[in-house]
Amino acid sequence: MTGTTLPDVVPPSARPLGPAEGRTGERTTEGSGLQPAPFSLRRRFALASLVVITVIAIGLGWMLSRVLTERMLQREAEVTMHFVNNVLATDGTWAFFRRPDDNLLRAEFLQSMRHIVTMRESVRGNAYDTRGHVLWSTDEELTGQVFDHNTELAMALQGEMVVEADETEPGQFSKAEHQGLVRRGAFFVEAYFPVRDPQNGAVLGVIEIYKIPEKLSSDIHQGLRQLWLACFGGAVLLFAVLYWIVARADRLITEQQHRLTDAQRTASTVELASAVAHSLRNPLASIRSAAELLQEGPGRPEDVRELSGDMIESVDRANRWITELVHVAQAPQLHPESLDLVALVQTCLQEMASELARRGIRLSVEPSGALPVLAHSATLRQALLSIIANAAEAMPQGGRLEVGWSRSEGLTGVSLSDTGVGLSPEAQSRLFQPFASNKVGGLGMGLALVKRMVEQWRGELLVTPAQPRGTRVDIRLPAPPGNVN
Repeated sequence: MTGTTLPDVVPPSARPLGPAEGRTGERTTEGSGLQPAPFSLRRRFALASLVVITVIAIGLGWMLSRVLTERMLQREAEVTMHFVNNVLATDGTWAFFRRPDDNLLRAEFLQSMRHIVTMRESVRGNAYDTRGHVLWSTDEELTGQVFDHNTELAMALQGEMVVEADETEPGQFSKAEHQGLVRRGAFFVEAYFPVRDPQNGAVLGVIEIYKIPEKLSSDIHQGLRQLWLACFGGAVLLFAVLYWIVARADRLITEQQHRLTDAQRTASTVELASAVAHSLRNPLASIRSAAELLQEGPGRPEDVRELSGDMIESVDRANRWITELVHVAQAPQLHPESLDLVALVQTCLQEMASELARRGIRLSVEPSGALPVLAHSATLRQALLSIIANAAEAMPQGGRLEVGWSRSEGLTGVSLSDTGVGLSPEAQSRLFQPFASNKVGGLGMGLALVKRMVEQWRGELLVTPAQPRGTRVDIRLPAPPGNVN
């Protein structure tokens, strides 16, 4: 177990990736054995973009419709205000607001108002003094009245032109001055125009004009329909373009994922062959040694039986490893399962006992009760066997292999420490790089694959120098639900 002996083990990549794993990296839910639903980029994008684009289109349409309506009403009111001011300035009847008791001015003012209220779509006209009293109205009942809480009138008396659009429900009026309107339930516009002194610009009063602008209302509604159609068409076009882009990207990602899966499957064949070769090396060595001893002579019957037993045991072990490797390679999915780490490690040590004894390696195992973990049994077994075999190869002249246990932060682990030559700084820096191995004939895929496998189970793999010499490998795996400290 040195920098020149890296373990080879069959990884989960020896199987085809499922749709969810290949496209999102999602893992199986721990302990449940259930695969999460595949992530559909098109469906998620369609739902999210449809909601977002709809909200934006509605918000934009609402904002633009308000702007359009206000601009059109404002423009209509400005035209009317200029007309009213020109009439009052031409006739000089603006002075009526200064001297409302002057009968001659009153008669001239009324004559001017008759021209104003005969404008198309006009239904009522009012004239207010600076105190808010109605000096004149087309509805004689309103003359002399004062209407409280008229915010628009107060603003007009400050010198601002005020325009308000409203629709009065039948039998209901939002303002007291709306009483008596001949058409209820109709869309109307009321505009307040300040009347100024031509000499000093002081506000003398306010002219209020009520209109039921059928033509303007029709134009506004037509403009709003076109605006909303444009918003709807723009939203549909934007959604279609973005969906096409995402759908095309999704197809490309899917095709690339299929090619990647095929490449991984091809690479897994090489990794599987390497793992098989590495696992069979020790049993074949035992069989060869026994065969060589038998060639030297028949020897004693008990020696022949012992050598034959060793050969049979080695063949059975090789057959068992090959069967496990084939099952791992053919498994469509490698779901982690609850298993006893202590029992699995002891089984691996028993299988390697004869090899360790032949090399003169002393074994020291820390006592421990059952330690349940989540892992794939056959895959973890191959990883442990490869690590133990590498530890034996790192101690050709004999040594000591120590096995210990740990539990912390929800992870349960096993540590294997040898007294071999240890890790060089260069080997330690390249430890988890694929194809980085100094072992003759080794592919160098071992620790990189073991690390990836353990991390898929949400565990940890640590390789550190042992004290006083040698190498220590720690495998830490998550505990099943209900067994976490």
